[in-house]
Amino acid sequence: MEELFRTLRHRMNWTNAKKILQANGISTSHGWDSTLKKIEDSGQQVNHGALEDALVEHLLCGEKFTKLYAVDPSLRNVIQNKLLSAEISNTPATKSYPHLMPDEELMKATGDMAIVRAESNEDGIGLMLSSVFWIRTREEIPFQEFDDPAGMKALYDEVVGLKRQPVQMFHVIWMPHERDFLEVRVDFPRGASEADVHGLHSVLKTIINSWGIVELGRAVNLFPAVRPFYEDATEGTVTQMTFQTTTGGIKDEKMPRRRANADQRTEAYHVAGKGAVEAIAIYRITVEWAFHEDGVSYVPSLMLSASGPAGNGTNGNPIVTGAKIQNCVRATDYEFVIDRLGKKAKLEVDSVQ
Repeated sequence: MEELFRTLRHRMNWTNAKKILQANGISTSHGWDSTLKKIEDSGQQVNHGALEDALVEHLLCGEKFTKLYAVDPSLRNVIQNKLLSAEISNTPATKSYPHLMPDEELMKATGDMAIVRAESNEDGIGLMLSSVFWIRTREEIPFQEFDDPAGMKALYDEVVGLKRQPVQMFHVIWMPHERDFLEVRVDFPRGASEADVHGLHSVLKTIINSWGIVELGRAVNLFPAVRPFYEDATEGTVTQMTFQTTTGGIKDEKMPRRRANADQRTEAYHVAGKGAVEAIAIYRITVEWAFHEDGVSYVPSLMLSASGPAGNGTNGNPIVTGAKIQNCVRATDYEFVIDRLGKKAKLEVDSVQ
């Protein structure tokens, strides 16, 4: 049980971990330490199997940067059989799966990809790969850590330190039972850059192409979904967007999440500003949805981001090759987001750039 909780803690923020625990009947407190102490003191029973299943769902779907590749539907079974029959590596990641590797193994990891398990569910079949990535994070240092806390507090509003630490990532090559797109899902933990994630995608793409079943070219361009998400006021809540105006200005607007049901599309300042120019060219948007089931709130989100308002796409439009899909606690959350993305992007084979 200790390794399971250690993995959940490493894998996700407390907000999402709390939802998994509550959905599995575990009474929580304020944060990890208080919750673990509460479990120990109360002696409450924990369904280890159900909690581990929830962890695997998160490994498959949680905090991913997903690229889609159109494939011939006649190759679906061949691809799925390959995923199921792939040779599993004899590595510490495999031996520990689905739990986190021991700390000593994390510190020694080289960053190589390791195939650790084939997973399947009602939505499709996937191959799970693991790698370790060193991430630099910024952490606040409490004034109490210094010899003269009062003096430090008089000099600084806060003290921040940089910390470099290994993070075990789980990536998925996924062939759905229904959709005609091969999905490459790369973990996108806090502290990783989009450039790093694109690099990991390239490694996975090379692995897939080495099988000789399909030759993956460019990922599906998802930019056609950006404007439809913006224009459909009934589609989730837009919390952030970046756009260029006809006067040449670049605007980045973000709605604080603490304001319930606040939507950047209908925010007064945005509406007034939009009315003062001929048009806006949106090239980055974040949408989130909210569900409430059995007393637990789920808030999956989708971010589509181009590097600028113009690019090498049709009519000089930008190209968005991947989607950042976050806060998916369950496979259901992820499948919902992918479904909404597919409808807005009108995904078809000819959408491949």
